[in-house]
Amino acid sequence: MVSPTPLFAEIAIPTPVRGTFTYRVPDELVGDVVPGVRVEVPFGVRLTTGFVLRLAGAPPADVAKIREVREVLDDEHPALLPEIVELCEWAAEYYLAPVGEMLRSALPANMGARGKRQVMLLASDPDLRRLVAESRLAKGDLSVVEAIRGGNRDVSRLGRAMRNARAALTRLKAAEAIRIDEELRDAVGVRLDRWVVLLEPAAGIAGKQLEIVDALRRRNGCAPFTALVESGMSASSIGTLQRKGIVAIETRARRHTLDGFFAGLEPEPVGELDYSDEQRSAIESVKSTLGRFSAFLLQGVTGSGKTEVYIEIMREAVRRGSQAIVLVPEISLTPSMAARLKERFGERIAILHSGLSPSERYDQWWRARRGEVDVAVGPRSALFTPFPNLGVIIVDEEGDGAYKQEETPRYNARDLAVVRARIRDIPIVLGSATPSLETRENAEKGKYRILKLERRVEARPLPEVEVVDLRGERGEKEDRGLVMFSGRLREELGRVFETGEQAIILMNRRGYAPFLLCRQCENDFRCRDCSVTTTVHRREGLLTCHYCGLRRPIPDRCPICAGEVMQPIGFGTEKVEERFRHYFPGTPVEVLDRDSIRKKGELVRILDRFRRAETRCLIGTQMLSKGHHFPGVTLTAVINADSILGYPDFRSAEKTFYLLTQVAGRSGRGTTPGRVLVQSAFPGHYAIQHVVRHDYDGFFASEIEFRKKFRYPPVAGMIAILVRGEELPRVEKAAVTIGKRLEERVRTIGDARVQGPAPAPLARIKGVFRYQVLVRSAERAKLRRAVDTALEAALPPGVDVIVDVDPINIL
Repeated sequence: MVSPTPLFAEIAIPTPVRGTFTYRVPDELVGDVVPGVRVEVPFGVRLTTGFVLRLAGAPPADVAKIREVREVLDDEHPALLPEIVELCEWAAEYYLAPVGEMLRSALPANMGARGKRQVMLLASDPDLRRLVAESRLAKGDLSVVEAIRGGNRDVSRLGRAMRNARAALTRLKAAEAIRIDEELRDAVGVRLDRWVVLLEPAAGIAGKQLEIVDALRRRNGCAPFTALVESGMSASSIGTLQRKGIVAIETRARRHTLDGFFAGLEPEPVGELDYSDEQRSAIESVKSTLGRFSAFLLQGVTGSGKTEVYIEIMREAVRRGSQAIVLVPEISLTPSMAARLKERFGERIAILHSGLSPSERYDQWWRARRGEVDVAVGPRSALFTPFPNLGVIIVDEEGDGAYKQEETPRYNARDLAVVRARIRDIPIVLGSATPSLETRENAEKGKYRILKLERRVEARPLPEVEVVDLRGERGEKEDRGLVMFSGRLREELGRVFETGEQAIILMNRRGYAPFLLCRQCENDFRCRDCSVTTTVHRREGLLTCHYCGLRRPIPDRCPICAGEVMQPIGFGTEKVEERFRHYFPGTPVEVLDRDSIRKKGELVRILDRFRRAETRCLIGTQMLSKGHHFPGVTLTAVINADSILGYPDFRSAEKTFYLLTQVAGRSGRGTTPGRVLVQSAFPGHYAIQHVVRHDYDGFFASEIEFRKKFRYPPVAGMIAILVRGEELPRVEKAAVTIGKRLEERVRTIGDARVQGPAPAPLARIKGVFRYQVLVRSAERAKLRRAVDTALEAALPPGVDVIVDVDPINIL
């Protein structure tokens, strides 16, 4: 008998190690192990999930020891489509990221499970004492035994919690005092339901059993067990049918309707719209490219009807039998967009974001994978929606920095959306009133086609923007000269509320005040683990670090000098709300920021109350500045337009222009013209002046000249290298070494520039010191290769490196 030809799989593991690993496919799994499936594999001393990339008849020549695939985790379909695998491999190469971590990002978090090693105690106390007496165990090993008895049975947790735990576990296992079990839990957090499934025609049954079979036939042969029982069916009769082999009882992941997600956000029903000439031209331009790759920049002023253009393009794709993805930059924008899509596409939409429960997100993802929906909406991760026949991708507010992931793998979902469209050979639409300089520069070079919407719908005027010069305003004594509500702002707010209209106030900082100051010794209550002050949250009575999460009560006395006079300095959304209530008592007001929407569903409820005018004023951070449509708002105000301009970031002017333009666009979207008040101590800054004139093209011309002069993106590519560790001397030494290697490797790249190493602007976060090196060049491919080779050498113990290609945030 001829033995079967061995089969080997190239598998990516979700681990910080770059590269892939080869495993042998056992004979019994041949046919089940195919590209795209998730598999259970041994990796080091644990089990983990791996992603199969490709198969081969022989292993690589340089692989000495080959282990076997343990199990296939996907039953129905491979979790990863071929185009998703190709996209993630491209992204891993471009962003210098581990391909396994990239693939894990493409799946719901609970589908990239890692194995757990659990300790089972076998020996009794007399046995343990005997083993210590025989010197087979150390006395200190008994403290690990007590931790195990106390419920800490996870090997990894024990290793982190106790200094000598790993050595102790090795001795305990050798002495047969413990057993270590391996467990891989897939789809953690998914709720399961029991389903009754009709297997074959039923003969010779009557009464309650026949009633159950008839009910199953009416429901296409299956129904939830609880639904049958709640409708009056007998649980014992269902059990009898199971024993007869007429029905089977299966465990299935729970299906979620997400009806509560849309509560209060149903838009007004609409029929066929009367599109403007600009909208109609944009729609027809994109429709003509369905079925082939083409990239469009839809540059439209706020309120110009970009969303209706998106929806009509998606409707055409669906009519042709395809699906569509629409990306929004933040979770807070998902409810309103999803409600508008539901009105057009009914129940055939999927919502994908991290705010859903693990069970809800798992269900939404599988609905898309099975082809049960036509449109998916969500932030970054929705890009990886596993549609079998994707026809178009929409990226709304494409210039928003939230599309860049700030943790490994650090990909930009906007740019990867273009890559996926090219792989799939379909059109992509990048829409914004304020396109990123990268996107607009690509359009200027002819890579993208520009479609412009220069007028608001129904010819409504853009809001009038007025700048209030804070240098001429007198601040409140308690604010130490800072100005919160200028006289002009109080006057305009009073007029708005007298006429029954609504207002939005932007304060791009949450909490009560940025820091607390002791007036006696000038202690500013810095975080013990981060190089920042702790933020005053008066409502909770806490000082909180927004970087590491440290929370401590606001003290009555200064811990350094025992002084009793401590003053909150500056202001955040809480303090703005407090002052608003002082100036406008009785006027309904709410705050929209990350603190106010922690409770599930609260975001939708706040937006609903404001949309129905139960709330007259909404104070919030940048999450209310874009994407929302509030027809009753006739005034938007910016408390401090200079908050971003002072950042040590070459993008600060672009970010300021983007934020101010977007929040200005929330005003005057109804029948009443809108106004915008921008408070600034730098009213002549070009970013602010272009906002006043609604002049994106003028801003782009000014800003691109600055970027060309200093060779900043998009004129050149940039890679940020962050060196981190808990011991400053080691971090500094490693950063200097990396800087020297980079200098050596970029010498052959004519325009390359290396900045640093130097302490990062935020030099310490969560007890970890941070050094930064920035490297730039217009020859992007050569730059990536230079960085890749410069980081090949081993790092000192306790030091790691983060590589950020095309960084958005360099703080």
